[in-house]
Amino acid sequence: MNYIEINFTNAPELNDVIVAFLSDTDFEMFEEKESGLSAYIPEEKFIEIDLKAIVSQIPGSENIHFDIALIKGKNWNKEWESNFEPVLIAEKVFIRAPFHETNSQHIHEIIIEPKMSFGTGHHSTTALMIELMLETDLQNKSVLDMGCGSGVLAILAHQLKADPILAVDFDEWAYENTIENCARNNASSIEVLKGNVSQITGRKFDVILANINRNILLADTEKYSQCMNENGTLMQSGFLKDDEEVLIKNAFSFDLKHIKTLRHEKWSAMLFVKNS
Repeated sequence: MNYIEINFTNAPELNDVIVAFLSDTDFEMFEEKESGLSAYIPEEKFIEIDLKAIVSQIPGSENIHFDIALIKGKNWNKEWESNFEPVLIAEKVFIRAPFHETNSQHIHEIIIEPKMSFGTGHHSTTALMIELMLETDLQNKSVLDMGCGSGVLAILAHQLKADPILAVDFDEWAYENTIENCARNNASSIEVLKGNVSQITGRKFDVILANINRNILLADTEKYSQCMNENGTLMQSGFLKDDEEVLIKNAFSFDLKHIKTLRHEKWSAMLFVKNS
């Protein structure tokens, strides 16, 4: 299959916004680069969208520039695998692919097939979420992994004795990858749904994990609050340090108290508790 590669050159803080706008289309993979962001879409799908019209809707679009290239017949899974190395987070969580050797010296080992789903542990936002989870008692807690990607956070919640666990993602690759990875990690009890925040209507959770992006977090935090049990916990990541203040104010407006922030490089993760 041929792919179209869109190379965006822009201010780094616009990367997440661009991803948020393009995620509603058929783009299948995004790659952050020093110069900006690259996005990939099947060639036959690209002709169905008006990229200039989408970009024009993005705040700060005057600072976004892009060029378009055709990538012929690339084996994306092979490419993904060739660049995937095991990662150790907080000296406790060892994340590897099936083709890597096991490492039993760490408390948690998670096996992730590195397909086109975000969440192999290499990105700072996933690592920060894992650190927050390790600091939280999840035993016998009901957990939602919203925007689950590869399912790595849901699988760690399972290893931390959470139950029941729901994982949700709108992306078909992520949905299928999460199901496969749950089975691979003996965590098939995790419920996996394809869709958006509407999937959690009428449900309640003790802990909600949301590693998505700034715009979706701002839009969906009200729904998270509605679906949290009293004294429930919300962990959010996928945003830049500069976004912390607006996300804290947004959460406060929905009865969520900011408790803790973790940072790495330009990225942040925050923990909130619902007021009783």
